Amino acid sequence: MNTTVEAPDIASNQSSLDKERNEGHESRMVSYHRSVPLPKGGLTLGVLALGALLGTLFPTASAWIHLLFALLALSFFVTIIAKCLIHPAIVLSEDMSNPVVAPVSATVLMSLMQYASYLAPLGTGAHMIAVALWYFAVSCNIVLMVHITSRFVIRAFTLSNVYPTWFVGFVGIVVASSTSQAVGQQPFGLLIFWCGFVLYALTFVVVTLRMFRLELPEAAKPSFCIYAAPMSLSIAGYTTAASNPNTMLVLVMLVCAQLLFVMVLLHLPKLLRTPFVPSYAAMTFPFVITATALYKALTLFRSAGWAVPSWLFVLQGVETVFAAVMVLYVLSLFAGYAVRQWRNSGEALA
Repeated sequence: MNTTVEAPDIASNQSSLDKERNEGHESRMVSYHRSVPLPKGGLTLGVLALGALLGTLFPTASAWIHLLFALLALSFFVTIIAKCLIHPAIVLSEDMSNPVVAPVSATVLMSLMQYASYLAPLGTGAHMIAVALWYFAVSCNIVLMVHITSRFVIRAFTLSNVYPTWFVGFVGIVVASSTSQAVGQQPFGLLIFWCGFVLYALTFVVVTLRMFRLELPEAAKPSFCIYAAPMSLSIAGYTTAASNPNTMLVLVMLVCAQLLFVMVLLHLPKLLRTPFVPSYAAMTFPFVITATALYKALTLFRSAGWAVPSWLFVLQGVETVFAAVMVLYVLSLFAGYAVRQWRNSGEALA
């Protein structure tokens, strides 16, 4: 029988908000950024990944597509960075101590890797900056993985602290593999893929055990969609970083990835009835990377001389459209949420 456990607050740091608000003498901007949820990084990652996918599907317009999606993601991304700069104490003491938020904060670093892949093709100077940004993001992601392991696995492991966001914390670094070609770091990207793939196997066992034994609390239920991401991300990372990918391995991974995607789709109608919470960001990147992985796999199969049925490319197009719709839908929800938070911050200071 499933047992429901309470989830840490991933919508805001209300206790700190009340304490610092009472101290007064702060601007509305400072007050607003205190309540910015780090899971918003999942949305920026989804937007950037969608831009990368569309840029691949429509190469003649890739520069404009990348510019559009980079700016769209930046409008949300800067609020996360601002929170880290304005309220580092809250981020370090509360967000990094939260078993839901700490792992999913890796999406901020994964977004930086995606930005690096956008920047790299723009010239020699831009490429150098992109490589530095990519290595910075990868290094910070490794530090975050060490923190998560130390804080939630070694020091105080309990099954109730395990969430699907752990896939992000331990496997999300494979985004470095999927972006490694743009920055010319495929050998390192391939090493990261294999490390991430091993961690995926371990994390899958632990997270699935938790899902069978304990029901996800309401605020964390949308994070179930993350199940669709790691295997597809592994495909994207492997086919990008490997100079000669094993087609049979990719085929096996693709079948698993599509089955996990179908599993998530079957739960999606119920998840969409959940009132909006920041974990809705989990409904973006997993669907984008699923469509991306299918495209990369089909392209590999065709280049290997396999007779790939045309309907599979139609399916890939359908998955791309679905991913785009979900990204735009969640983006609109986050935009409305941001407006409400801005109004609330003004009312609190009035």
